[in-house]
Amino acid sequence: MSATEVIRRHSDRIEKAARAGYVARGIVFVIIGYFAFKAAYSTGQTMDSKDAVSFVFGTVGGKVLLVALVAALAAFAAWRFLQAIRDVDRHGTGAKGVAVRAGLVGSGISYAALAFFAGALAWGAGSSSSGGTTKEWIAMAYEAGWGQTFTYAVAALMVVVGGAHVFKAVSAGFEKYMTIPADKKAWVKPVCQFGLLARGFTYLLLAWLLGTGAASYRDGHTPGLETALDAMSAWPFGWLFLAATGIGLIAFGGYAFTEARYRRIQLG
Repeated sequence: MSATEVIRRHSDRIEKAARAGYVARGIVFVIIGYFAFKAAYSTGQTMDSKDAVSFVFGTVGGKVLLVALVAALAAFAAWRFLQAIRDVDRHGTGAKGVAVRAGLVGSGISYAALAFFAGALAWGAGSSSSGGTTKEWIAMAYEAGWGQTFTYAVAALMVVVGGAHVFKAVSAGFEKYMTIPADKKAWVKPVCQFGLLARGFTYLLLAWLLGTGAASYRDGHTPGLETALDAMSAWPFGWLFLAATGIGLIAFGGYAFTEARYRRIQLG
């Protein structure tokens, strides 16, 4: 049986899994956004995606929720790979299409890693051995003599990704992949745009942190979302930027929930 026939036969299950994945993505960003907003007005700590998953584990019934989150994140990663490989959204094979599809592969890898991390927590492996891979790769790159080049390349990629989020927000390019009811569009659209802007801004901040500190990463330290939010809090009026970004990341979670409900899942 060909891959096309398998996908067609299981299209309903694939669609449900993809939508569950969007819900999981939304949950992660709502938690991150909430703690970023909370940190703006208190001494609380900001979070990254792994911290958000760990937070779920610490709630009442956390292990059950975590197992569900593992399945949903894994489903979302698989959906990203399917989007890229099968080109279900018709991005094409031009330069722009290839770039978008490469981004989908990268997104799939990141969510697969997050699902693995959540699985390690769910099955008792803990998080101590789950978070050092990126640092080890950066350290190895510096030892090989091309660490700064690698770091600048990652920073450039983040600029592209952040810029794409901003462009998608300004142009409302997400609308062509959704069927949003007319009576909800007036408030759903700006929420989605604000969420995309907030996430795009954090990517650009990460790129700046990487680019300006490329020479200092010989210890294997690499900034992530949590680092970007912490850096923002140190700015003049940083609490205000942090609060706005926290609300924006919650809005990005809302954007993910909107995709779960209204995105057209095309498989053929």
